[in-house]
Formats: sequence, C-alpha cells, structure tokens
Amino acid sequence: MENRGGKTMRLVGVEVLIAPLRLREPTKSAGRTHHDRTTLFLRVVTDAGMGWGECAAYPGARWPDPTVSAVEPEVVDHVLGRLVAACPNGELPAAGRVASVLRAASVAEQAVIAAVEMAVLDAELQMTGQSTASWLDVSRAQVGSAAMVGIPERRDVDALVDRVGAAIEAGARRIRLKIEPGWERGPLEAVRDRFGDVALAADANGSFAPDRTPMLAGLDDLELVCLEQPFPPVDLAAHRVLAETMATPIALDESLWSPARVDEALAERAFRVACLKPGRLGGVVATLAAASACANAGAGCFVGGLFDSGLSRSLNAAIAGRAEFTLDGDLGDPDGYLESNPFAFLDTAGGLTTLSQLPGIGAVPRTELIGDDWGRRWIPGEP
Repeated sequence: MENRGGKTMRLVGVEVLIAPLRLREPTKSAGRTHHDRTTLFLRVVTDAGMGWGECAAYPGARWPDPTVSAVEPEVVDHVLGRLVAACPNGELPAAGRVASVLRAASVAEQAVIAAVEMAVLDAELQMTGQSTASWLDVSRAQVGSAAMVGIPERRDVDALVDRVGAAIEAGARRIRLKIEPGWERGPLEAVRDRFGDVALAADANGSFAPDRTPMLAGLDDLELVCLEQPFPPVDLAAHRVLAETMATPIALDESLWSPARVDEALAERAFRVACLKPGRLGGVVATLAAASACANAGAGCFVGGLFDSGLSRSLNAAIAGRAEFTLDGDLGDPDGYLESNPFAFLDTAGGLTTLSQLPGIGAVPRTELIGDDWGRRWIPGEP
C-alpha cells in the first residue's frame, strides 16, 4: 500500500450526514425484520479535494454492532475531535495510519473510525490518482459475489425456493440462507433438493442455544459450505465444541468484532471460516490484519456486508480481491435492495464485480439522491 508520495493534505472540516435510506422489501433474519437502513456518511473536506466515508451503524443493529443513534452525535464528535487534534498544522495522517492514530475504545468507535479512514482514503487516492485496488496490491480484475436469502413471510418454503432460484439466475456464486430455531433443516433440504450442488451456507445470527449442538451436527449430510454464527457472539467455547463435532466448517461473524477478537477465536479453534466486516472491525487496515491472521492459521474468510450503499460495497469489493479472501463475499449491487442508493456501485454481471480503476474508492456519488432531507452537521478542522 503506497503512501502519498510526499504530498500533503490538510483538513478543512468534516460534514456529518444522516441519510434516510430504506430497503426495497422487508428482510428477515433470526429474530428480527429489517426495513430501515438509515445511514451515517462522512464527507472529509481537504485542501486537495474531498472524500466520502460510510459508517456501518444501522437502525435495529444487534450487539455488537451499534445503531445510528448510538454513534451520532456523541461517538462521532469524540472521534472527530481526536482527528482534528491529530492534525498538526491541519495536516491529515495518511489513510493507512488513521486507525492507529484515533485508537478505538469500543466497537461503536471502530465503526466511526472505519468511516473516517474510508473518507481519508478516498480523498488521498483521488489526490494521488490511484485506485483502491492498486493501493491494496490487488492483481485480479473481478471478484465473485454471494447472495443472502432471508426468511420468507410465514416461512413459505416455495417462496424461499423461488428467491434462491432468482439469485442463482442472477449469477450468485454462493447462497447464504438465514436460519433460526424451527427454520433450519427443512429450508436447507428444500434448496439442496431443488438446486443440487449449489454452494450453500446457513447463517443463524447467533440464534441457537448450545444445547442444540446435536441437531446442528445433524446438518452435515447437507454438505454446507459453512454454518455461520450458530451460537451467541460471546460463546467461543460452544462454537469450538460444535466445530469439533461437525464436518461442516463453522463460520463466525458477530463474534469477530476486532482483530484481537479474531486472534482469540483462532486460539480457541472456534471457527474455520471468518465473515469479516470492515465497517465493524475498524476499517481496511484492521480487516487486512484479521484476514492475515486467518490465512496464517489456515482459516478461510470472506467479506461480509451490512446492507451497504454503493460506497462501502465498492471498497469491500476491492478488499475482497486480496488473496486472503477465499470465499465469495457479500458484494451484490445495492440497487437491488435499497430503494435509493446514493453511490453508484461497480459494474456487475453474472455474479462477477469488476473492480474500479478510477482514483479513489470508485463509487460515484449520485448527487441527485443526496437530498435536502438528509440531516447535516459541519465539524471544522483547525480552530
């Protein structure tokens, strides 16, 4: 990852924007249904241009992820105050140093710091004329994408099969079904029976109790790519026991809230696949550290999503191009699930996303969608 080539970039200020985004249709995972995707964006303005960042906080978030109201304004102000203080003579730290300079004290701070890092990176790469893929030393031009299929209304198996079929027809290279107690073997069998050898995973969002280990172990015959987050996030020991019981690889998602936590879970032998979400972990640098730890331990990983706009998803696609990421990530076009997507996503066809070669993150703002109904605050740079 290159630096700024001797160029400097001074902070003028940061605009905090709250975007009232919505999902096109309700999406159900274990224990909750998502409708609202109100999103916090940051626009970092410098003397060399500006960059955009997106915070992973979202309404209805389940622990450990923060809600938008939990980060705005208090956590945002704390983090941005530290950013301003870390700019001697107004000069911004390089994007690769942002996370270490700001030093997150919580997962909520990590989510905001990831947005700051993204915005600084966007501005920095536009100034130096470099793409994110180039900055990350990614050699491949395209990455594959998986599709998440939620729990249908009234647990309608026919509706589930139809949705999976549509995702496969659209090019999804892996299907991840949401499951919960009472909705596990039946839907997985229905999809396996209908679509044969499709790459199929199950995601429980931590909804099962450890005493369900025998039932979950009985899913081995379905030849799943992985069983994701069956137990609550804090319980690494229960995941280790299940991992020792099943042939199916156990994946962790919500349990992995920092690079240090990834190291802890690897030491516990609690998983063989990691769902790594840059917005939760604290940004690009933190995600690469976590991915490197997984690769060194022989564990697979993929880039996860949080109903991102085209901005975060474009950055995530570039990250997914790194060799450490062994499975297709959550990289579907946000136009498919957001009523209004304020940042155009990358070119996608047949389940493959072409990485941007444009300077910056590569997601072009749709200025007509960045509306007057967005909440806005301005945080000046140097006093």
